Amino acid sequence: MGDREHRRETDIATGAISPQKLYGTPVGLMFFEGAPRLLEADVTIPHIRQGDPDRIAIEAYPGVLARSLIGRRSYKNDAKKKQTAEQAVARCEILRSLKSSEVASRLGFHISADPDLAEDPGGDHLDALLCAVQSAWSWTHRHAGYGAGDSPDPLEGWIANPAV
Repeated sequence: MGDREHRRETDIATGAISPQKLYGTPVGLMFFEGAPRLLEADVTIPHIRQGDPDRIAIEAYPGVLARSLIGRRSYKNDAKKKQTAEQAVARCEILRSLKSSEVASRLGFHISADPDLAEDPGGDHLDALLCAVQSAWSWTHRHAGYGAGDSPDPLEGWIANPAV
């Protein structure tokens, strides 16, 4: 009662929006489409579901990694009228930071990426890289619970967060 768009603890910790949201960025619809496909694919979702042990699915949220690199600055927008030069600069900064030795030492691996990834004003290409980095980081922590922390919620899940 009164919690129309529940935010999980992991959403609050990472600054993610509610997975029940149905307007704007309709994460609820994405979940509705994605969850049955994950079940059908029989993947293992660490701390949530045991499936094929050779096929691991990790929840990633690109904003958490992007914010750790550039703060709360906007770096993308789907609406052409809202796309700015400042966002283009922010995308380039994210990409440059990801490829830096400082971030490589923090993550435990180096990132090589085409500079063209920063040219997409909608940010989809850069978001895909950010999610891949989160997944890779989680994989490097597979022997320590995939980096999920001390007590991931087995009902609500967790978001891979290399910024922690």
